[in-house]
Amino acid sequence: MDSTPKVATDRYSQLKAFEETKTGVKGLVDAGIAEVPAIFREHPANLKSPEPLTSESSQFTIPTIDLKGGVTDSITRRNLAEKIGDAAVKWDFFQVTNHGIPLDTLERMKDGIRGFHEQDTEVKKRFYSRDPSSKIVYSSNFNLFRSPAANWRDTLGCRTAPDPPRPEDLPIACG
Repeated sequence: MDSTPKVATDRYSQLKAFEETKTGVKGLVDAGIAEVPAIFREHPANLKSPEPLTSESSQFTIPTIDLKGGVTDSITRRNLAEKIGDAAVKWDFFQVTNHGIPLDTLERMKDGIRGFHEQDTEVKKRFYSRDPSSKIVYSSNFNLFRSPAANWRDTLGCRTAPDPPRPEDLPIACG
């Protein structure tokens, strides 16, 4: 009788095994994997051939959305919504300026998120969930079982509206 562990070969079993660890991508890295698992690789047939780089095509500017005046002027608000939609469709991301959030607050947020992801796995597992009603959710890939290739990322999310979580329910690293 063969006692060697069987490695799942079908995609669903691999995804399920990854999900059941509740450790996310960081757990794979911490475990010392030597190769990116197949569930994170796009099928070659789905990859686009890259366009050759030219001096013009390698120059780009990240879209910047300036929120100044967007909350009082309906025309500006409409223009902002169009710019955000355009940037999201064409780039998937954009930079926001004049949002009113102090720089020290942003730095503390980044430190809290970094602290959360760097803490002990068992502490993070308490927040791991796919339950959409959870106020605080740590997970890897919101669409893990639906996307053709998983994204190489872990996410900590906090639902703040209409009923924010109590401060004592937040991860200690984020406090």
